[in-house]
Amino acid sequence: MPPGTPVVFDVLGTCFSFAGCRDALGKVFPTVAAEHASSIIDDWFHAAQRDFTYLSMNDSYTPIAQVLKATLPRILLMHSLVPSSSSVSDSVTEPIISRIPTLDARTGLDVASSLLLDNKLRLLAATNGGLETTRGLFNRALGEEQAGKWQYFSCDEDKVAKPAPSVYAQIKKRLGVEDGKEPGWFVASHTWDLFAAKKAGFKTAFVTYEEFLTLPSLFGGEPDIVAPSLEDAAKQIIAREAA
Repeated sequence: MPPGTPVVFDVLGTCFSFAGCRDALGKVFPTVAAEHASSIIDDWFHAAQRDFTYLSMNDSYTPIAQVLKATLPRILLMHSLVPSSSSVSDSVTEPIISRIPTLDARTGLDVASSLLLDNKLRLLAATNGGLETTRGLFNRALGEEQAGKWQYFSCDEDKVAKPAPSVYAQIKKRLGVEDGKEPGWFVASHTWDLFAAKKAGFKTAFVTYEEFLTLPSLFGGEPDIVAPSLEDAAKQIIAREAA
């Protein structure tokens, strides 16, 4: 296995679940069924990702934390949870927003991290989110010692949103990958992220718990690895690197 092969992980949705925000929404709106609450939170996250990216494309980069906060009232209105005749108060939105810095890790993140580090692979978290929030999430999930072995990259640093090609170029630069050299692996639960990563030269690992389908006819083929969990993705990466 080549020493120090990089493995890059998307963060929001891939390493950390928004289930905590779903639970918070359920407490604010106790009549909303859990399944409906999940759909609302997914809608919020996907809409925020869209607006975050489109703002960036038009030279108006805005940190995703601000986008999430600004777009939540609209999502609640679209799902008829708040009246259209009044503004949405902070008492409604803050319990949901405030859960983001303590999102729960996806099952197997800790095992995947240990497996990859034990096999001398280099780990980097590449996020649309804020750098300090991301470090806090990993410290909470893995403990400061293991989280300290990861590298971190936030789109806030260059004020360009994924999946702009320049973001993946900056990730390779952070990893010290020379031009023309294979940059390693990129792990995500979003096919659009992996599509851009593959175009940048990364081998790709898709975890299926969010989008389920790889849609090869849309994204030009299958990821190099398809896995049901981060632990399984880590094991497959290790096996591929050892072959």
